[in-house]
Order: sequence, then structure tokens, then C-alpha cells
Amino acid sequence: MSFYKFVLSVFRLYSKVFYKYEVIGAENIPDEGNIILAANHKSNLDPIFVASAVKNRKVATIGKKELFNNKILAKILDKLCVIPIDRDNPSISTIKTILKKLKEGYAIGIFPEGTRVKGNAFGDAKAGLALFAIKGKANVIPISIISGYSLFNKVTIYIDKPISFEEYYKQKLSADDYERLSGDVLEVIKDNYYKK
Repeated sequence: MSFYKFVLSVFRLYSKVFYKYEVIGAENIPDEGNIILAANHKSNLDPIFVASAVKNRKVATIGKKELFNNKILAKILDKLCVIPIDRDNPSISTIKTILKKLKEGYAIGIFPEGTRVKGNAFGDAKAGLALFAIKGKANVIPISIISGYSLFNKVTIYIDKPISFEEYYKQKLSADDYERLSGDVLEVIKDNYYKK
């Protein structure tokens, strides 16, 4: 068993033992094709909950580069396919890494707000989500993580249908355009979050 699979099995066990963990809409994640998983971000547990929900694809999650300052943690994150990113200024090499992972069949995990936003509020979506989706010709799957994050309480992972940006593949888009399109995805995440 690979390190990735072993850790994922631990994540799933943790989610089931310590939370009333429920996944709705797992069938909306296709077995193949370029996809980006876009979820709200309110807790450090969110990457664990998202990865645990996806059983048919290997997930490469985008994480803030500061997490890689610790050498031991950096090695673990690397083995778990976490891609470091400068949230304020993503480099060309980071974008290339993300596009490469998409080509290799990974589902890319991203938090459109770029940082944690606690409580029931939401932040603004960053341009990166739509940029990666359009450059990588990937469908975006909105995921709403609905939880109070208290031990032994309910965690619902609501996975919606894929969103295609195909109509924009050949268009020249501005940073504002990318932000607007990312915001459209975040609106779906918010709607499902408040609905459930």
C-alpha cells in the first residue's frame, strides 16, 4: 500500500469515528477527465474531509507555501501530493505543476477563497480557480463542507455537478474575468452550504 493510500485510509477512519461523516453526490466525480474540486474552507480539517470523500481519483491539493517551511512536514505534504502556492502571487512554475498534475489524471483540490473563513461567512473567490480550470481545460466540481467541526457532530460533504468553462477556452480573459468566474463557482458552494 502506498503512503498516500495509507494516509487516506487513516483520514477516512478518523472522519467516520470522530464525526457523523456523510458524503452526498460522490457520483458527480467522474472516473476520468480533467477536474478541479473547489470547496469552502473553514477549518484545517477541510483537506482531510475532501480527500476522504473522493474514492475514485487521487487528489493533489493546493496548499499555502508557508506549510512547507517545516522540512519534515514538507516531506509528508509532498508524499500526499500537496502543491505549494504563494497565495498572493502564484508563480508560473506553480501553474505548470498544477496543469501537469491535471494531465497525469489527478483531481486538483482547491479552496477558492484562498484562506480559511470561519463561521457561516464566506470570503471573496480568487482568480486562481477559474485560471487553472480554463488553462487546464478542466471541469470544476463545487463541494460544500457543512459542519460545526465539533467532535462527534455531523459533517456533510455535498458534491455538486461539474461546471464547464469550455466556452472560455479560446477567449482572452482579464484577472477580473477569472475572479468573476471563480465567484460563480463559490456562489454554488454557498447556495448548497446554506441549503443543507
